[in-house]
Amino acid sequence: MLSIPKRPPAIFAIVIWMIINAVFFVIEVTALNDAADFNNSILLILFVSSTIGLLSMRKAGAALALFTLIYAFSFNAFNFLYFPEARLLNSVSAVMNITAMVYMFISIFQNKYC
Repeated sequence: MLSIPKRPPAIFAIVIWMIINAVFFVIEVTALNDAADFNNSILLILFVSSTIGLLSMRKAGAALALFTLIYAFSFNAFNFLYFPEARLLNSVSAVMNITAMVYMFISIFQNKYC
């Protein structure tokens, strides 16, 4: 019988944050017509796949989610430096990403995943 590992509330918060980001990047690529920036498409794919991976509570899913958060943080840092009109949005997103990254690092090293 397949046992489903218990998910802490922080995992659900990170999943919600990733879904918000995925929706944002869907809007960015379609409605805002910024498909020329390949990072938007990469982040969209990463957020969707890592959300599914994180919900599986497997080590590979957690590692993919951690990589996605690191990539998104670096994208926020770049945008913060080069696009002053979006500094508030990128700084809030960077703080959320770094908080989720720290939690993911700690939970991976505590071996909370199957």
